[in-house]
Amino acid sequence: MSFGAILASGDGNELLPEDLLECLTEVRVEQFLDRPTEFAVRFQEDLIGGEPRIQGSPALQTEGMFAIAVPAISAKGGFECLVRGPITEARFSMQLGGPGSWFEIHGRDRRVEMDRLCFRHAWEGLASEAAETVLSSYGFRTEVQATTRQYSERDGTLNQRGSDLAFLNRIARLNNLVLWLAYECSLDGLDPARRRLEVHETAYLRSSPPRPADSPSAPTSPAQIPLAPTTELRLRVNVESGRCQNVTAFEMDMNVERPNRFEGGALDHRDVTEDTTSLEDGQPPVRSDGQRLRDLTGRDRQICITSPGDLQELRPRAEAAVTEAGWFLNATASTTAHMLGGVLVPHAVIEVEGLGRRHSGAYQVASVTHVVTAADHRMDLRLRRNSLGKEP
Repeated sequence: MSFGAILASGDGNELLPEDLLECLTEVRVEQFLDRPTEFAVRFQEDLIGGEPRIQGSPALQTEGMFAIAVPAISAKGGFECLVRGPITEARFSMQLGGPGSWFEIHGRDRRVEMDRLCFRHAWEGLASEAAETVLSSYGFRTEVQATTRQYSERDGTLNQRGSDLAFLNRIARLNNLVLWLAYECSLDGLDPARRRLEVHETAYLRSSPPRPADSPSAPTSPAQIPLAPTTELRLRVNVESGRCQNVTAFEMDMNVERPNRFEGGALDHRDVTEDTTSLEDGQPPVRSDGQRLRDLTGRDRQICITSPGDLQELRPRAEAAVTEAGWFLNATASTTAHMLGGVLVPHAVIEVEGLGRRHSGAYQVASVTHVVTAADHRMDLRLRRNSLGKEP
């Protein structure tokens, strides 16, 4: 382990040898809610016998698998795997004489593997069943939320005309779901020269955060269900003396001009009648007594969607658009793993303190940029929220 980062390469996730770790200068990982995670690792480069020392290493060749983990730091201990995926790009800068040169590898998580080939296929049954089949073919553990529409040759098939990743993203978009990868990892082996990182990958195609309607035991009034924090970690911004701030910066942006309602219709191809529907954001607010977007303005702001197909296809698209628009409050924060006492990743819901009654409370982590050096593990966070607390 080197300066708080654990790096492994190859299909077996063998730890990098010490001669490479001695030249490591920076590890950067950018994580998102619904986009592939990207990573970059920089090494000091030098010439030995006129040849670059680092870039010829078998562990750093493009197309090779690479994994990055960090200590979880929390009371439970263990490790947090940030990414595992192929090296897709290599960059280097060579300075006169050698010193000052560097070599970088770049890559993305294994979703890049699903975007390499194009397929033409007409799927029948549920879209979630098709997604399960595709994800399982890449060796992932899967957590796929059931969809409702039955596709058939008679009523219309679910057509794939592109890569598996584009197909899965389309299913997610049409059903108000999110596609992401998550990891469980541990160090395996006692011999330091042969230790490896044990990584288990799970592919999720679910709502995030979970909506009450997605649970069979959900109450009938989703507006009364707050989104409970999923971590014991808390961001402390302006708190009383003795409790210690653990962020170095915090900024907020509120946009109340986002749409909060949909009304529209679609033609039923079976009896050539027009069906209409209307809906609002059914996702629970981050606090049960909070003010939603429409509560703040007192006015409807409708979203306009034009879509082929019947109401069964239009409604999930509208739900997805209204749900996304409901996250009208965004914030950015900067902290370190040491100050926070742990590591954050997207999809987590975290409590924020010290912003007053309106803005304190639960936020969902939308993206995290991790920068690990010999000095520290910095995290730049993007947070989102879909309600405010009531005025004092």
